[in-house]
Parts: sequence; C-alpha cells; structure tokens
Amino acid sequence: MDGRQRQGPMGEAQRETPRESQGRQPSAADGPLPGPGRTAQAAAGVRGRPAVAAVVLAAGMATRMGGVKQVLPVDGEPMVRRVVAAALMAGLSPVWVVTGHGAAAVQAALAGMPPDVRFVYNPDYAAGQAASLKAGVRAAAGDAAALGAGARGPDETAAGPRLAAAAPQGLAVLLADQPFVQPATLRRLVDLAFEPGALAAAAAYGPGRPGPPCVLRPPLWPAVLQLTGDRGARAVLLAAGGALRVLPVSPEELGDIDGPGDLELIRRPRPR
Repeated sequence: MDGRQRQGPMGEAQRETPRESQGRQPSAADGPLPGPGRTAQAAAGVRGRPAVAAVVLAAGMATRMGGVKQVLPVDGEPMVRRVVAAALMAGLSPVWVVTGHGAAAVQAALAGMPPDVRFVYNPDYAAGQAASLKAGVRAAAGDAAALGAGARGPDETAAGPRLAAAAPQGLAVLLADQPFVQPATLRRLVDLAFEPGALAAAAAYGPGRPGPPCVLRPPLWPAVLQLTGDRGARAVLLAAGGALRVLPVSPEELGDIDGPGDLELIRRPRPR
C-alpha cells in the first residue's frame, strides 16, 4: 500500500514471531481448505478465534506489467488463487475479492473455490487503490451500497448469490500481487490485532511503514471510507498510533509482482 518498499523490519516496536518458511506455496500442512459444509469462519469459531473476514484487492490495471497480472501463474497456479487460498487456510471468512480490470479473468481463475469466496466489482478501479479498498470494506461490513447497481460483478459468490452474514470482528486486507504471503503470517496478524488495546496489525516494511497484509478492526473502518486516490490503508494504520501492532515479515514473503522485472520472483524455485 502507498508505494510499498522492500525494507528491513521496523525498530523497537516490533514483536518477535517464529520464522516462517519463505515463499512456500500454502499446503495441507497449513490446514484444509474449507468446503461447503465447513466454512473457514465456522472452523475458526470452533477454536475460539475472532471472526475475521478478508478483502483481496485484485482490481488494479497493472499498467507496469500489462495484461491481467493477477492471474499470472506461480508454481502453476494463478497469483490471485494462491492469495485467496492462503486467506482461507488462515481461517479468514468470507474472502471478498475486489475485481475491476480483467474482472472476468480473475473470477475464472477462482472457479471452484469454496462459497466463502465472494466477489465485489469496483467500477472505479482506475481511480486508484482507495476505491477498491472501500468497496471491500463496505462489502465485508454488509453495506447494501457496496452491492448496489453498478458495484457488483456478474457472480456475487463463487457458488451462488451472496447470503446475508453478520459483520465480522475484523478485516484482513491482502493484495492479489503478493502471492508468497503465508497462512501462519495472517493468523499471527489476527492474534496481534486482537491483543488488549489493539485495533490493527500490519506487516512491517521499515520504520513508520506498516503495510499489507494487515488486519483492521471495525472502529477503523470509517477512516478507510474517507480515503481517496491511489492510497491504501497506511494512513489509517499510522493514525491508530499505539493501537497498531507491527509484525516483522521477511522481504521474500512480502515480495510483490509489479512489473516485468519482478517476474523472476515467480519463476524462482521455492521449497515445498
């Protein structure tokens, strides 16, 4: 978000976390993909974890890359599908995929995913990331305006019409062009966001640079809805002050695919 940089971890405010495997594709070791009879949110509830939804921002025009980069293959799987799978394996539900540029290709890349995976179309995707982030927040919060005329894709869910659901207790924000983020990282961010006194948790990109993936609790959502232009949630995260928790995550895991020069990241062999 907001001009991400691949920098080292933040300073003294950081919290320690077990070392994650780098760039590994989510696998059965991370937990099963929830199926129609066992949603991720239900599985999380059994464990007593907070009900946290996810928004995957997949509406960008990919001007530096060209085409629909969200569906470029990583280890034989579309990038956006890897990101959605990581969210599901982390127990996040529902997973809202915000589409725009190349919406049909993105939805096709997610065919057959569990009904936890839902779509919201952002007709203003060319205006920048803020419009997509707001569309995702409104959808996750159950705001009817987010699903009104001109703001809905051809399919509301991967399996049929959207069902009404209670607003989640938190919202994870992920980028479709960060295909190496691990389920364990997302679970740790959820834990940090629900610590006493916390309202948000985010990956650390450097001093004063929190970024995606991140988790926002409902008191911060109105501030997200005030964002404009090509801005992500960084301003909202920073405004949270002492209510923000940051998590050291390796640059390899946070690697994003922005332009042709980044294609080496998705071609590089990775441990299974």
